[in-house]
Amino acid sequence: MNIIGFSSGTVGRLGNVDRMVLAILAKSGYPYEHVKLTDKVFSGCKGCSWLCAGPQVCKLEDDLGPYYQKIKEADAFVVGFTVHSGGIDAIGLSFMERFYGYRHVESTLQNKPVIGVICGYMRTEKAAEQLRGKLRGQNLLGLIEYQSYSPPCLKCGRYRECSIGALYRTYGEEAHTMTITDESFHQWEDNPDTVAAIKEAVANLRRIPGQSDKVMSM
Repeated sequence: MNIIGFSSGTVGRLGNVDRMVLAILAKSGYPYEHVKLTDKVFSGCKGCSWLCAGPQVCKLEDDLGPYYQKIKEADAFVVGFTVHSGGIDAIGLSFMERFYGYRHVESTLQNKPVIGVICGYMRTEKAAEQLRGKLRGQNLLGLIEYQSYSPPCLKCGRYRECSIGALYRTYGEEAHTMTITDESFHQWEDNPDTVAAIKEAVANLRRIPGQSDKVMSM
């Protein structure tokens, strides 16, 4: 059994959403590949259905082109997205748009096992509902939501002069005099509920019928 995972965390970094996806992949015990979407150059769906209808897979030629075939061939996959303006970030939406290529006459991903991850500063409900809709028809083994309470303002460098960002909206004038330390950045690994949710999702993955005997020791 092979698994492929995708995450849209902060470009060039291993943030919470990246590490959550990687943890699921590693803890599964199966061979896996991880793709960081924000380090790739690609577009959303361009509506060229005459190209994808026959092979039932997206045929756009860019950095992600080969990975849509890999999703089709994988036994399971994992997707993780950050929350921007309350919903799934644009990188993640563009990536999911091209799943349209799988849906001609029948869905080639029907009932394929998948685990979803959503990570945001505060509210994650809208993004999680979006992801459930995008994964409709697949075998959703778990959808993990993590609220970090660590806004991008913590690393933008201008929080002391900003009165419109998330840090100011949360702390008011106190944001202008705050001292940012390592403890200001919360990690999913320190959140018991998130750790438990990932453990449960991985357990569901390992229970896929006919695959348990192939699992390598963790």
